[in-house]
Amino acid sequence: MKPLQLWFSGLRSYVSEQHLDFRGHHLVGVTGDTGAGKSSILMAINFALYGTTTWESTSSKPLIADGGAGILKVTLEFEIRGRQWRVTRKLSRKPTGNEHKLEALDGAETVHGRAVTPRVAQLIGMDNKTFLRSVLLPQGKFEQLLHASNSERAGILKGLLGLDILDTVADTARRHRDALMPAYLDLRARKEALGDPRAAAAAAASQAEAIGTQLDELTRAQEAVAALSLRETTAAREHADLAKLQTALAAAGRTDAAQRLRELAQLDADITNREQDLDTQAEPLQGRRDELVTELGELRPGGSKAGQLTSAIGQLPQLRERLNNQAQRRERHETDVETVRALQAEVAAATAEETRHTPLLANAESVLTNHNRTVGDLTKSLEGLQTALSAVRDIADHAQQLSKAKPDLDGAVSAAAATMAKARDAKATLERELAAAEAELQWQQRANAAAHAGEGLEPGAACPVCQHPVPDEYAPPHAPDLTAAQGTVASAREKLSEANQKVTDAVAAHREAQTLALQADDNLTSQNTRLQTAIDELATKIGAFSLDADDKAILAPQHDAVHKMSAETPALTEAVEKLRASKAEVTARAKTIGKQIDKQVAALRRDQHELEKLEAAIDELVAQIPDQHRPQQLTIDAVDARHRAAVLEQKDLAERWRVLADLDRGLGQIATQRRSLAARRTEQVTRPAAIATQAALTLRTAQSAIAAKLALPETPDIDLAADINTHARWAAQVAEDAQNTTSAAGQQLLQFEHTRRGCAQESAAIIAKAPTNGKPLDEAVSDAIGGKAVADSAHRDANAKTVEHDALADRLKTVQPHMDGLSALVKLLSDGQFVAGVVNERQQTLLGTATGLLRDMSVGQFAFGPDFQIWDEHTCRLRDVKTLSGGETFQASLALALALVEHASSSGGRAEALFLDEGFGTLDQTSLAEALDALSTQASTGRLVVVISHMLAVAQHVTSLIRVNKTPTGSSLRWATDAELNLLADAVDAEGLHT
Repeated sequence: MKPLQLWFSGLRSYVSEQHLDFRGHHLVGVTGDTGAGKSSILMAINFALYGTTTWESTSSKPLIADGGAGILKVTLEFEIRGRQWRVTRKLSRKPTGNEHKLEALDGAETVHGRAVTPRVAQLIGMDNKTFLRSVLLPQGKFEQLLHASNSERAGILKGLLGLDILDTVADTARRHRDALMPAYLDLRARKEALGDPRAAAAAAASQAEAIGTQLDELTRAQEAVAALSLRETTAAREHADLAKLQTALAAAGRTDAAQRLRELAQLDADITNREQDLDTQAEPLQGRRDELVTELGELRPGGSKAGQLTSAIGQLPQLRERLNNQAQRRERHETDVETVRALQAEVAAATAEETRHTPLLANAESVLTNHNRTVGDLTKSLEGLQTALSAVRDIADHAQQLSKAKPDLDGAVSAAAATMAKARDAKATLERELAAAEAELQWQQRANAAAHAGEGLEPGAACPVCQHPVPDEYAPPHAPDLTAAQGTVASAREKLSEANQKVTDAVAAHREAQTLALQADDNLTSQNTRLQTAIDELATKIGAFSLDADDKAILAPQHDAVHKMSAETPALTEAVEKLRASKAEVTARAKTIGKQIDKQVAALRRDQHELEKLEAAIDELVAQIPDQHRPQQLTIDAVDARHRAAVLEQKDLAERWRVLADLDRGLGQIATQRRSLAARRTEQVTRPAAIATQAALTLRTAQSAIAAKLALPETPDIDLAADINTHARWAAQVAEDAQNTTSAAGQQLLQFEHTRRGCAQESAAIIAKAPTNGKPLDEAVSDAIGGKAVADSAHRDANAKTVEHDALADRLKTVQPHMDGLSALVKLLSDGQFVAGVVNERQQTLLGTATGLLRDMSVGQFAFGPDFQIWDEHTCRLRDVKTLSGGETFQASLALALALVEHASSSGGRAEALFLDEGFGTLDQTSLAEALDALSTQASTGRLVVVISHMLAVAQHVTSLIRVNKTPTGSSLRWATDAELNLLADAVDAEGLHT
């Protein structure tokens, strides 16, 4: 795994978004003040990959920065085996708003949610615990891989050195074998289930041939029986049909239709005579009614003009009332018009007076406006001059304050310089004390190693260093206690660290004091310049003046000019008010009269509108009056005359309508009697005759059906429109023909019964001779057909199974070697000794590479033993890693980490980066140089090595540098420029770094 780009925000001390592009960088250093957020960069990478912290924690929310939006977001683009990926994680303090997403940048795969972390671990080839022990080494945890147990270390190495491929191969072989196994077992089961298909095919062919012979005999017997059965069935059907027709004929023959029809014919003749008498009575009444209707024409009841006379009698009084109302409205309208004309003349006189006042008032108002504007300009100018004078006095006061403060600032600079010199002297003294303590500790460590090497030696034994025999007077050296010396070194280092901080603080305080003093000088010069400029600008407006005088004396001419102009304002204002009041009075009078005119004109318009509406209503009413009743002149007398004539015409018309009504009543009574006779004919003649005729028709239908079947003559059909007497004679003929047909049908029924019995006897004889084996003939035929089909099917199935049997045998022969090979491979890779042997072989190779690195860093003193123990050249013995000092432990851990990265890449592993957080402070100058050279070698191969350190030597050694700054609003980071790297390379002491 090799990081390419990193974005993060809301992480611990980082509130705003930060971006790091690692592309093109190989050996990277990270520097910054304590607590600035250097280690947070590694936390961001670890959270992006595994969604968790670099320490033991049940939640990742402690990573969220205080302040901001309360949301942590990290995006990391990285490369694995030539393929690029992007992982994005977002964590919120709220229950919602979290996001986990992994996507291949080629668009081939996207993973969301909880599945992201397992997929990342699969891609990198290690879980988070392994990652923190071998690739990303947090502060204080360099030695975790070195101190891990054998089983833990074996698991880590399997993933980093690409040996997990053995598990992958085993799983793949097992999956292939398990995937093939069901099909393999199925092939075997199917082959065994087929048995011997060739023998089954021969037996089925013999059985099919025997059944075929029997089926031929049964088929011939079945065909003969079927023909006889058809004849028998036909005779039975004909017998049943004829018997049914004969029964229907007998039922229809039970009727007296002919006698009933003769009786109904007499009743119909009586009704016809009564209808003729009523026609004779109605004839004279209908003639008188027709004459009267002709006389009335459209004035008859219901005619188009029947209601005109009544309408005219109601409309003429309405027309008289509207004409009277029209005359009164016209007289009132003329009076109102004269009143409006008088008011209009009075308004014209008032308007002329208002016109005379307008120019006089406008001139007076213009003079007053110009005067007020002049007073305002003078007042505004005076206020501006007053403001400018106040600003000049403020600038002068500020300049005086700066002059008083300057001696104090200069004294602060001198005091800070003295404090800085004292702090540097104290630091130099502590550095000499630390060097002496470290030398003493080193001497005691060598003595301690010699004591351990000589422990247990007897006189005459071989020395483990020179191999010479130990003399008789040899006494084992005493192993000094290192606790006091180590405590002295630790105390000296702590004091030196405090002294370094004091020097840093003193330098910062001196710089700050110098900055404040320089700023004070610049401010004083600037204020004096501003003061002189402000005095010159004000002098150009009011003339030369002295700041010792008060403001009123300096601006006296301007105050006098404003007072003089303000005194003239009341007189001008009074003249304008008088003209304005006179004009307002004239305007009010004209406006009042105008309102009266508007009201009168509006009333005239309303009266005119109402008059027009009345005239339109009169015209509309006149148009509605019928022409013969409409007056020729629209006068009240003409309307009254037409109303009296209409009333007389209405009385004559009413008398003629009464006579017409009497005639209609007489004709109605005659029509009622005729309807009664018609109803009697329908009820007592027509309906009974139809029923009797229908009974005769039913009898004829039954006779015709048998006649058609026996080829006998049929009774002729009847004309339904004929009279009742004709129907009576026809019904008697139908009854006679039905009796003759019944006799013929009885003889035919006896013949059908004889035929049916003969066919049944012949069928029984044929069945008795057929090979039915005691079964009914149809059942025996069905059994034979089924047996033949079963035998044929068995023969076909046996032939098909023969082909399938041979194919299954060939497939089993092909797949058997693959199954055997996969089973053998699974068994081999499942053996723990085989995998353990491979891991041990790779482990020894790894330790060989790590030994070379460790020898370089320790100047030949240390090497790795076969089981991760340390060989010490000073004592010529193996040492447990727990006996190493802090610096020695760091050297061994760094050598092991670098060897892992190198072997992981060469073995197909996925560790293409190494992240180191601190730890270099435990090395002396020589060991530090060797460690940095080893890191440079790793970076030169294209890997990414990121080192976090406060050491100046580390910062000077890297090729790229990330600078981390902390401010009150949050931390930020950036790449150091080339100029900064050059300055750092020449610096002996750099701010925030230790030498």
